Amino acid sequence: MRSMSLWRTILLQLLLWLGVYWLGSTVHIAVLNTLAIFILVTISGLWLCHRTRVSLKDPRISLLGTFWLFKIAITIFLLYAGWIPELDEAISVSWGYDPQRYFRDAWKLIENGWNPVVGSNYQGIIYYFAGIFYLFGHNPVIPALINAFVTLLGTRFLIRCAYTFSAERTGKDWTIACLLLVPEVLWYDVMTSRETLMLVLILIAALSAGKYMVGICRASLSGTLLLSGAAFAAILMVRTSMVIPLVVSITAMALILKSHRTLGPVLKVLLIAMGVGALLAGPLIQQFTGGYNIDYFATLNRIQSVEANVAAHDEWSENSIGLLLVPSSAWQSIVFLLPRMLLYLATPLPNIYISLTELISGSWSAWQRLMVIPTSAMMLLGFPFVLAGTAQAWRNRKRFPAPLIIPITFWVTFASVAGGNLIVHGRYRLMFTLLLFACMWQGYTCCRTREVRRWTLRWIVLLAMCALFYLVYKFLI
Repeated sequence: MRSMSLWRTILLQLLLWLGVYWLGSTVHIAVLNTLAIFILVTISGLWLCHRTRVSLKDPRISLLGTFWLFKIAITIFLLYAGWIPELDEAISVSWGYDPQRYFRDAWKLIENGWNPVVGSNYQGIIYYFAGIFYLFGHNPVIPALINAFVTLLGTRFLIRCAYTFSAERTGKDWTIACLLLVPEVLWYDVMTSRETLMLVLILIAALSAGKYMVGICRASLSGTLLLSGAAFAAILMVRTSMVIPLVVSITAMALILKSHRTLGPVLKVLLIAMGVGALLAGPLIQQFTGGYNIDYFATLNRIQSVEANVAAHDEWSENSIGLLLVPSSAWQSIVFLLPRMLLYLATPLPNIYISLTELISGSWSAWQRLMVIPTSAMMLLGFPFVLAGTAQAWRNRKRFPAPLIIPITFWVTFASVAGGNLIVHGRYRLMFTLLLFACMWQGYTCCRTREVRRWTLRWIVLLAMCALFYLVYKFLI
C-alpha cells in the first residue's frame, strides 16, 4: 500500500468522504454499522488488490485496485438508482422478484426466532442474508457491500488461478483485472440474490480441486479438502442442484488432466468421492435448513419435459424462440442444448429497448437490462477467444494440463445452466459469467491472431445462420 499512486490515493479519499457523507445522510437503520462496513470493505479490498499485485509479481495488475474503487462507487450508485426504490412491497410495481423476497424473508426469519415461515426451494440463501442482517442491521446497503467484497474474493481467487495455470506470461495479462467491472456482475452484486454468491462458490470448489489435482502448486490436501469442501457445503444449502455440474467438472478433470503428483490417481478418486458425498448429502442438508425435499431424478425429469415443469404455464410471446426450444423428451434436451446455450449468451438481445422513464423512476428491470445488454454484447463479440483458448488448451493438455481447468469448469457449468432450466433465466448465467470472461482472457493472451481469426469466421457464420433463422421464424412464419 506504500506504493499506492497519487491518483489512487485521491480517488480513495474522494470515495471515502463522499461515501460517508451520502450513506450517513440516507441510511436510517444501523447507520454506524453501515459506515464501518463501507470503510472496512473499501480499504480491505484495496489492500487485497495490492497483495494480488505483489504475489503475482506483475506491476501492471495494480489497476485491479483502481477498478475496485470504481466498483464500490458504481455499487452504491446502482443501489440507490435501481434497487432501493423497489424494496418497498407496498409501492413497488414489480414486486415478486426473488431477490426482493429474499430481502423480506431474511428479516422475517429473524423475527420468527430463526424458524422458517416462508417456503423456498433453497432456504440457505435466506439464512445467509438473515445472518448478515442479524449481525450488522437490516438495510440494503450492507448486503450490497458484502456482496461486492465476496465477489472481489472470488475474482481475486480466479485471477491468481489464471496466472498459475498459464504456461507463460504475456504483456496482456493485466487485462484480467477488468473482471471486476463486468456490468452484469456489478448489477447483481447490488441485490440480495444468490447468483453472485454461487458464482464465487463454484469458482472456489472447482478450481481449488483442479489446481491440486494437476499438482502445479504447493497446496496441501487437507487445505484443498477444507476449502473445496466448505464451498460444496455452502452450495448444497444455497442451490443444491448445482452440485451436479461441480461433480461432473471434477470428474472430467480427473479423467482428462494428467497429474504431476506421486499419488495422482488416488487423489483424483478422493476428490471425486468428496463430490459424490456432497451430492448424496444434498437432500439431508435441505431438510435441515427447512428447504424442499430435493429429488435429483425428479429434477432431471422436469428439465426434459415441459409437461412436468411449471414453465408450461408461463406466458410466451408470439413465435417465441424460447418456447420453441423447450424440450419435451430426453433426446430433445440434448438436441436443443447448443441453441439454448446461444440463447443464454444473447439474452435479452436482439431487443435493446430500455425505457428512460423507468430508469429515472428506479425500476430494477430497466436498470437490469441496462447492465445485462452490454454484457451480452461483450460475450458474443469475445466468444471466438473462448473457442480459440479452449481449443489450444485441449491440444496441449498432455504437456500443460493446467490451462484446461478453467475451460472445463466453464463449459460444464454453462451447459448445466442452459440445459437445467426450461425457461432462459438471464440471471442464472451469472454463475458462469466470470468463467466465460476468464476463458476469453486465456484466448486473448495465449492464442495467435491467425487462430483467433479462424474461430471468429466460424462464429460469424454460426451467428449469421441463427440470425437468419430468427428473422424467418419470427416474421415470415
